Amino acid sequence: MKSEEKSIKAISAQAHGEAADNRLLRKKFREKDELISDLRAQIENLNKNLSEKVSQMADMMDKLVAFMMGRGDVTLSDSLRDAVVSGVRAEYEMRERKLKEEFSRQLGNLTSEFEARLAAKDNEINSLRGDKGGEGGNTPSTTLPEGSMPVTPEEMAARNKQLEQQKANLQVTSYGQHTESAKYHHGEQQVENADDLDLNGEDVPDERVVEIAREVKARKDMKGVEKARRNQPLVGAAKGGKYDIVLLPDNLPDDAVEIGEDITVRYSYVKGYIRTHIIRRKKFKDSSGKYYHVNLPDKYKNCMGRTQVTESLIAQILTMHFHYGMTLGEVEEWLKAMGLNFAHSTVMNWIKKSADILEPLDKPLQKEITTNSDVHGDETTVKGKDKRLAAKGEKEEDVEDELHYFKRWIFCYYAPLVGLTQFVFHERGRRTQEAVRKYFEDVMEKLYLHSDGAPIYKCYDTGELIVRIACLVHMRRPFYKLKDVSIDAMKMLKIFEDIFKEDRNIKDSFTHPDEITRERVLRIAPLLNDMKSYLDKLKASLSAEEEPELLKAVNYALTEYPCMLRCLEDGSLDLSNNICERQIRRIAKYRNNSFFVGSPEAGVRFARLMSVFANIRNHKLDPVKYLCDVFRRIKNTADDKLVELLAHKWLPSTVSEWV
Repeated sequence: MKSEEKSIKAISAQAHGEAADNRLLRKKFREKDELISDLRAQIENLNKNLSEKVSQMADMMDKLVAFMMGRGDVTLSDSLRDAVVSGVRAEYEMRERKLKEEFSRQLGNLTSEFEARLAAKDNEINSLRGDKGGEGGNTPSTTLPEGSMPVTPEEMAARNKQLEQQKANLQVTSYGQHTESAKYHHGEQQVENADDLDLNGEDVPDERVVEIAREVKARKDMKGVEKARRNQPLVGAAKGGKYDIVLLPDNLPDDAVEIGEDITVRYSYVKGYIRTHIIRRKKFKDSSGKYYHVNLPDKYKNCMGRTQVTESLIAQILTMHFHYGMTLGEVEEWLKAMGLNFAHSTVMNWIKKSADILEPLDKPLQKEITTNSDVHGDETTVKGKDKRLAAKGEKEEDVEDELHYFKRWIFCYYAPLVGLTQFVFHERGRRTQEAVRKYFEDVMEKLYLHSDGAPIYKCYDTGELIVRIACLVHMRRPFYKLKDVSIDAMKMLKIFEDIFKEDRNIKDSFTHPDEITRERVLRIAPLLNDMKSYLDKLKASLSAEEEPELLKAVNYALTEYPCMLRCLEDGSLDLSNNICERQIRRIAKYRNNSFFVGSPEAGVRFARLMSVFANIRNHKLDPVKYLCDVFRRIKNTADDKLVELLAHKWLPSTVSEWV
């Protein structure tokens, strides 16, 4: 036990000794850093004194020259003036030479002293590193060495070269950057640091060090500097041109003097090129100090709000993105190619502004669709960024700031009789029965709703005012997937084929709904009865263990069959919901170009714009022409007249273009 205690004490003493050595080493390093700081301060003082002396002498020389050239109170003769000038110039050159010699001497002495002290500190540090852990280690000396340095001439030459390099590095450190962010300059390549050039022990040429120091010193600090505006070359193209509009105030007196101008820029799209309008509202001031200016006339105001682009350019951007399927990145590249360098956030704000302007059309569009007797409904998914719902044991405030990407649902409703489509982002994109009920809550007359067998539509299976009609294509689809493995599935597909073929023949021969209804009862009803009988037979014979997929298809068809029979009530009704699925295909194509639609509010705006362009396609309208007219008219249109701006009733107005 005693031996172990002695060992522990010895180890403890050794640890304490090493800790003390480390503290001493750190102290020496600090002293070395202080030495460098002192040298840097002294060099700066010398530079400052030299600059002051030179400045004083130059000022004195200027004053003497001015006196001798006769610009003072007393003038001198030419001979005397030449003598004085020569004497002063000689005296000035002598003093300048002495001053430089004195500066060089002081700098040499300071450098020598620094080298000596730095060498002493290096010796102490090396001694401390070498003797640590040995017995009887000598305590490093903190005094300056006497006499010559304990190094060879070759080592002294190498040390001097190293000190010259450190001196250059100190100059770079004094005048150069001090943060990582300051290494980069707008429009310039990163400036090298002398310290970085010598990391691998490579010698840096003195010329390169001086060049780097000059570059760093000359570079301006970009912190706090206002970011330059994006260059829009089209503005310069419009100056002095046909579309450079100058407006003068009314009742301008003859003595009024122009004191400035207010400039308004407008970009409009004209079939293949972008036109720039510059409105210059001149400002004047007369001799009495009264100001004259002109307010921007109504015909030059922008219906899109406080933005430089007019409705024509925004309509073109919306058309390229939502109608032709171009990504926003491609649209921005097109703008740059046309001479407009706008930021991505600016383009996004235009789209948001457009959707907000078109918001009054939502209610009239919904009313036009729900007042029809025949409506098709379907839904698909989009990705949206929304807050996470509270899990079990969590509160709403626990997850209020947690945003995630979720699969959200967007609904599609289509009225074939008027050719109108509306996409709706319900209840923050949730697929609920309440969302469907909310859309049809104002229905006052009987309405047939075509849909698949999703549970959200089941509330209308036994409805009286709103009646659901099943989709025959959705009933057929599960059997089509089994056509290669099941004979019964092939027989069911033959029955479906006969039904669709007979319906096409009826519609080719008859056009009036009453006639189509009569023919369907006579020719299609027997086929539907045959289908029902065969489905009942399959359900009774199939086993869930042997053919679960086929049994699942049969059960779905039997569940939907009662709602399917309602297509016999009206000849204007379709047997399938394919017409709505073709409308919603645009959402699926959009998903290929966009990762998500953003927040729930952005989802509502996205659905609104998709509705507008779906109706433009349905009625084969010119999207740019239609949108421009709607943007100009919608704010001045009464609520009961907004329906006239919908695609199925829209007529080009007499409202003129922006200019």
